[in-house]
Amino acid sequence: MMRRLLVILFGVMTVLSCKDVGDIQGAGAGSPLSECVLPAVMQAGEEALIQWNGFTQDSKLSLVSENGREYEVSVKVVTASGIMCVVPVDVPAGFYIVAVDDNGRKELGMVEVIAADMPVIGLKIPSGAVAGKEIIIEGVGFEEGCSIILADADGNEYVLGATVVSSGISILIPADLLPGDYVVYLQQGGARWIISSLFSVYAGGARVLKRLDYLTPYTGGAMLRLSWEIDRREPVTLTLTEYLVEGSVETVQAYDRYECDENGYFELTVDGFESSNDLGVTYIRDANGVVTSSDVLIYGNSKPTSFTWTYDAEGYLVDISSPSRSFRTLAYDRGNLTSFRNSQFSYDAPGLANHPSAPDVVWAYMSLMEQNDPFVYFPYLLGWYTKTSVYLPTSMILPSPTGTGTISHSLDYEFDTSGYVVKMMWESSSIGFVFE
Repeated sequence: MMRRLLVILFGVMTVLSCKDVGDIQGAGAGSPLSECVLPAVMQAGEEALIQWNGFTQDSKLSLVSENGREYEVSVKVVTASGIMCVVPVDVPAGFYIVAVDDNGRKELGMVEVIAADMPVIGLKIPSGAVAGKEIIIEGVGFEEGCSIILADADGNEYVLGATVVSSGISILIPADLLPGDYVVYLQQGGARWIISSLFSVYAGGARVLKRLDYLTPYTGGAMLRLSWEIDRREPVTLTLTEYLVEGSVETVQAYDRYECDENGYFELTVDGFESSNDLGVTYIRDANGVVTSSDVLIYGNSKPTSFTWTYDAEGYLVDISSPSRSFRTLAYDRGNLTSFRNSQFSYDAPGLANHPSAPDVVWAYMSLMEQNDPFVYFPYLLGWYTKTSVYLPTSMILPSPTGTGTISHSLDYEFDTSGYVVKMMWESSSIGFVFE
């Protein structure tokens, strides 16, 4: 209601100022000001026409805010019937007096200015980032020299330099920036726009995965829980256990256990499922601890088979191959894992970002669904990789249990106070993430 009254008041002022200024000033009906027509709205960064036959080639226009700040308006064309001008892109939205300077200053009236259009299309910004880490804000229209501003709840602003890259801009979150929620602005060409009203900054330092729990309905109203447990004490032990859950009672049905000796060799010491093909595995890792190859003793073979782990230019794992064939192929879309074996994953919520230090939820799902070849997942469980998906999938498309076609499941998430996913849910099933 207040805004409506202001608009009405400013409209009356504009009529009085622009249409009848001559009479008010005593110049009579013949004053050139009596023919001035201001546009109802002017947009920052855009052209506007002011109709008046009193402009000259030397006329200068300006917009004066209610607090007296003045913005010079760029004059493009002057004719006998008016002037074509451009409002500066950095003029904030609001109401302004239009003034003309030409052998003295005259006020032509009041006009509303609306903000300039956001110059970036296809904008995708993560929902958060870890202090000290680099992130990519996707979009088309970023310009060299643009910057990102983070504003906290107290009004403090932090200006971050941006580097234009092929997919958008890259920015580095300062290592000393306090964890919390921020409003994000893009500053470009002298103007600024809000591009995220809620951006979370997390403290640095990755949390360590301790256990994965897959919970799904079973027969007779019971639930089945399948868990990977990671014990990093010497000797490192990885245990896959199946539980039958009936109310508050859990009964162990079977379990596999792998133990790592002092030479880095993982050996299957307990084969409760009798389904694993991998009796033992040794990994070769680079200077950063990332797996580059593995030697796997496969059931029925007398000698280990070597597998090469291949990464793309961005550092994402794309293939695990033996000398004879490609064993696992992974596909990505802009840093998000979309295809893993016969399972597909969709990312339809650009703001639903994974915590940069959290484990990849797709890998978690696959590690619990595939028991035959666990050597593929040991590096994931132990954190021996460099890249995870940037965002969280919103749905997964799986082969139908009937063997014909596919079935799609929508995915929901629960987070802890640090922004880590602690549960991924679909239908009546879920995967829980437990951290040390």
